[in-house]
Amino acid sequence: MDNTTGPAPSRVAESVDLSRLTLSIQDVLDTIPAGAIVVDPLGVMLAVNAEVGRQFGYEPEDLLGRSVDILVPAGPRDGHAALRSKAFGSDQMRAMGPGRSLRGQRRDGSLFQIEVGFRTIATGGSQFVLAVVSDRSDQFRVQESEAHERALTLELEHQEVVAHEMVHRVKNLMATVAALISLSARGAQSAREMEESLRGRILALSSVIDLAFKAPQAASTRGALSVEDVLHAVLAPFMWGDLESSRVSLAGPPLVVKQRPSEVLALVFHELTTNALKYGALQQLDGRILVDWLQIDGELVLCWSEQAADFVALGTTTMGFGTKLMSQLIEGEFSGRIDREVTAQGWLTRITIPLPSLGL
Repeated sequence: MDNTTGPAPSRVAESVDLSRLTLSIQDVLDTIPAGAIVVDPLGVMLAVNAEVGRQFGYEPEDLLGRSVDILVPAGPRDGHAALRSKAFGSDQMRAMGPGRSLRGQRRDGSLFQIEVGFRTIATGGSQFVLAVVSDRSDQFRVQESEAHERALTLELEHQEVVAHEMVHRVKNLMATVAALISLSARGAQSAREMEESLRGRILALSSVIDLAFKAPQAASTRGALSVEDVLHAVLAPFMWGDLESSRVSLAGPPLVVKQRPSEVLALVFHELTTNALKYGALQQLDGRILVDWLQIDGELVLCWSEQAADFVALGTTTMGFGTKLMSQLIEGEFSGRIDREVTAQGWLTRITIPLPSLGL
């Protein structure tokens, strides 16, 4: 029996001869899982794949021989040639317009978000650019939706704060009106006299409402008021008669501040006055308010002192909404600070504001 065997099959004979494999540029483009375009130095499209046609709404053959600029929105089209020229000479894939938001223009004129990578292809002594286009419209819509949701959440939070603030202001206003009625009735000898006194106080109160209720939403204007003007506007309803006027003392240099700071100051002084009505000096027949201010080392230092012989601290020393509001205004609007404490005679408030924040 012949046990001899034939020669082993040649592995070389079984392998694929890659030297015989030829791929056209179109074959290569069709293997790319994104839009792909080959353009010459003038921006003329020489080859495209089917994905580009799908993205931009064209039949691929309709794009051949046309300028790639038809895929670019009219606005940035002028600068597209400069971006495209930077692609030549780059033998590695790079992003077009890194850090910029790029958009493509479909055949129907609609726009969508894209990302574009490019590199140079050199062959036969000529250079061409291969551009790979990725459709990012779905990703952009998700990001846009998330951004819209965040903006909506912030707006709702802002509206809640404003609503809370307005409720607080209305409550303060009602408390102020109630106090004015009591003050007017206390010294009136007749209904007629009370009516005149109350009317005058309400008119005076309207002047501070014009200031305080504009802040902090009001825009800056060219008008200006002095610190003393603002204090007079706020305290005028409680200084109606000579006797009551003596309960308030204002002392300080003439400092004229811009309109916006004066509005914010009015709101702060209104909060202090309301607190004096609820818990402080204006509740007592012998209560007094002393306000003095100075310029010290580039800052306005204002002291609001309440004094009453029979002072009893009412309410709470914890930070309520009004105190928080004052702190937010002084710190946020002026980069200043506010300190409040209770002394044996009454409340003492110290406000410090950099002069440049007041327009000084």
